[in-house]
Amino acid sequence: MAQQQTEQVDFGQVVNELTNRIRILEAKQSLFSEKLLVMNQNMIEEYKRIVEDNKKLNLTIDVLNEDIGNMKNVMRHLTQEASNFAKKEDVKVLEKYINLWNPLNFVTENDVLRMIGKKEVKKHGSDSSE
Repeated sequence: MAQQQTEQVDFGQVVNELTNRIRILEAKQSLFSEKLLVMNQNMIEEYKRIVEDNKKLNLTIDVLNEDIGNMKNVMRHLTQEASNFAKKEDVKVLEKYINLWNPLNFVTENDVLRMIGKKEVKKHGSDSSE
């Protein structure tokens, strides 16, 4: 009977030890579950932040693409306008004509009126002396 009691005591100790181990494992599992929950929440927040950043980047890219399109249009317009510019040879021809005519020696309207006035005075003056 002594052996039977030792077996019962051993069996009781084994059950207690197993129960303690199960409690420890349940506590670890609970801790892991909490950690996993926190990690999931952090991942969801990070995902939301990344999606928001991605939206901002896409908006920035759209604006940049629009700006590049506008710049291309301006460049096309400038290129078309540049074809209307005078060539170097044309400017040299104009320069030769300007130098030939020498517009600095042109008379103004006032100068012409003054000259006409002087001629009339001389004409009237010579008519009265006869």
